[in-house]
This record gives sequence, structure tokens and C-alpha cells, in this order.
Amino acid sequence: AETIIPKTNTPGAKEAAVGQFMATYSKDCYNEIQRKTLKEGISQLNEASEKMNNSSFMEATSVQRQNLLTAIDAEAKKYNKEQSGTERPPHYFTLMKQLVLFGFFTSKPGVTQVLRYMPVPGKYESCIDYKEGETSWA
Repeated sequence: AETIIPKTNTPGAKEAAVGQFMATYSKDCYNEIQRKTLKEGISQLNEASEKMNNSSFMEATSVQRQNLLTAIDAEAKKYNKEQSGTERPPHYFTLMKQLVLFGFFTSKPGVTQVLRYMPVPGKYESCIDYKEGETSWA
């Protein structure tokens, strides 16, 4: 999760406890096939890291991790496109990435320190001009 959303001038996935969220959410909300895909995907990720970097994913450098995930993301997009309309679950990395993004952007650090956040809603404005470089609203 930290490789996908690293800490910069904003919190990363680790500060948002995304790993704990992923474990709980997948256990409570994923069906058996999705859980199996995710679990097997962790093994496949480590195997791919061993093959590419001669080390497990956790032992690889941040650059090695990022390069590996970029390659696997491209593989996942191709796989998902080919499997579109079938009963097969999405690629394991797609499940991982979705969980990371969902967990981070629904966490307190993600909402209050990365997205624009208004704890008390104001009036409804259906059309607000976007200014280049602005962050999304929570």
C-alpha cells in the first residue's frame, strides 16, 4: 500500500493504516473467490519480485517495488480487458490497488489532509469551476 501511496508532503498509506483496513475489509466484504484471488496474488507478487529483483517484495528497494508494480499494473489492465464480461474475478493487483485507494481516501488522514475537507457542509453548489492543480473534494 505504501508503494502505491507513499508518504510525501502528505500522509501515505502507512499513516492511514491502509494495511489493517485491507485485511479487515477483504475478510468482511469480499466473497470467497475474491479472497482467494487476493491471497494467491500476494504469493504471485512475491514470486514476481524474486524473479525480477532476486528478493522478496518487502526486501526490494522502493524503486524496485515501484518498477515491479508498474509492470504488474500493465499486466492487470491487459488481463482485465481480456476477461471483461466473464465470470472470472479481476486480476489480483486490481483488487489490491482498489483496496489501497478505497482505504486511503476513506481514512481520516486521506480525507482531512489530502482531499479538501469541510467538516460542516455549506450550501449546495452544483457547478464549481475547477482550477488547475486543485485537489478533489472529500
